[in-house]
Amino acid sequence: MRRRPELGRRARRALDGVVHALKPDGLDRCLPDRVLLEYSLDPKTGPVAVVAVGDPFTATHVTWMVSGMGIRPETAMWGAVNEAGNLWAAQRAAGAPRPATIAWLGYRSPNALATLFDSPARTGARALADHLMRCQDQLRRAQPGAVPQVHLGLEAHSYGTVVAAYALELLQQRRQAGDAVPSVDVLVLAGAIGLPRRLAREPALMGMDPLRVYEASAPQDRLAQIGRFSGRRLPWSGVHTLPVEPPAAGAQGRARGAVERTADGSTLDGVAVRGHDTSRWSPQAGEDAPRGYRDPGTITLAATARVTTGLPLPRA
Repeated sequence: MRRRPELGRRARRALDGVVHALKPDGLDRCLPDRVLLEYSLDPKTGPVAVVAVGDPFTATHVTWMVSGMGIRPETAMWGAVNEAGNLWAAQRAAGAPRPATIAWLGYRSPNALATLFDSPARTGARALADHLMRCQDQLRRAQPGAVPQVHLGLEAHSYGTVVAAYALELLQQRRQAGDAVPSVDVLVLAGAIGLPRRLAREPALMGMDPLRVYEASAPQDRLAQIGRFSGRRLPWSGVHTLPVEPPAAGAQGRARGAVERTADGSTLDGVAVRGHDTSRWSPQAGEDAPRGYRDPGTITLAATARVTTGLPLPRA
């Protein structure tokens, strides 16, 4: 912080966001300490930052959250970590003993025009795949022989879903080359803007069984549709659908006396999500205000928490 005045504007804003997210009183005090895993203020490639809620090297479940267009450390660091905290709390509520959720802002996310192209996603995918490899190495050192027992998940939103797809392809290529690579147990897509045509036609290139992929697509999420059409991408096929509104939802997206029951007897409850954003709600807005994919209290966040901890969804 002593060198802060020497930094450029973007780097200062990124640093402030990281510091705010790491402070004990920066987020809900019910959340565990945050861990700064990686960061760079290099103006040529960054700023980039990766912050965990909880300790990923002692966790039973680790979930990386990959964001999309315009979500960068200098614009949304605190918000991204707050969203990771929302998922952490939902995973604990679902029964995960020691979860860790990671706000991965490890690439220069594109602006609106650049989302039409895959080159930023490919760059981000290389960074994400390399990061996952480094985390696996650290996890092996922290918990010798325990890596297979740690449940690993990816949750991605908007353009981040393209980054995640390319990262999985890179990991699969390394696996086929004989490298020891992390095995992602589940992939969650929110507001997906489609899959590159080559991967859509040959999904095996990602090394991910479609039955381990879950997609949430909210009503009125027109940006996802525009992104898929404009980028000439194809829909994900053969994947599970995550709920985006509760059964018997009313006009405001709230359930009218109905909850969904899961295969293990638990219930899945929450309000609906609307639009493309991950976060759009605050307590001051009131209970009936619209919510995004990662907002607390939504049925989508509750469902995401279950699948990223290896738990079943309600019966169809």
